[in-house]
Amino acid sequence: MESKAKILGHPIHPILITIPLGLFVAAVVFDLIALLTGEGTFARVAFWNIAGGIVGGLVAAIPGAIDWANIPSNTRAKRIGAFHGLGNVAVVALFAVAWWLRRDDPGVVATAPFVIALVAIGLGTVTGWLGGELVERLGVGVDEGAHLNAPSSLSGLPASAQAGESLREREVGS
Repeated sequence: MESKAKILGHPIHPILITIPLGLFVAAVVFDLIALLTGEGTFARVAFWNIAGGIVGGLVAAIPGAIDWANIPSNTRAKRIGAFHGLGNVAVVALFAVAWWLRRDDPGVVATAPFVIALVAIGLGTVTGWLGGELVERLGVGVDEGAHLNAPSSLSGLPASAQAGESLREREVGS
């Protein structure tokens, strides 16, 4: 099933999810460094990484929801996509709670927000696997006719065409 939210021929959702994913993981790493070193600067970096991850997660959800809405009903992909999307909303919500709890003193790694962030990372691992299941196993977001010698997405040709085939050759052949 081909993605409906694309830019330059590529699905937008998998491009955007790298932002919150990286920021959330980095936040936990910076919090760990802050806990090990006692240096509040690392905790403040984590705090702002969480803020950026929340914004990035909300932005990435838009093309994800567009793609999910176009998955045919009563399919395994629709169910997996619902768990993936709702789980990721929960991940963003958990990080939002962790961020909110830290807002008065972002230079300190308090126990509750840190544990919430760890739970969110664990849930994000599951939802990430579900996203992989959608693409790699169920073909969601994959161009119809995709193959190992498909032409560039910038060529204007469908994925089912052969690499090196021109648009003119394609039109003449049909």
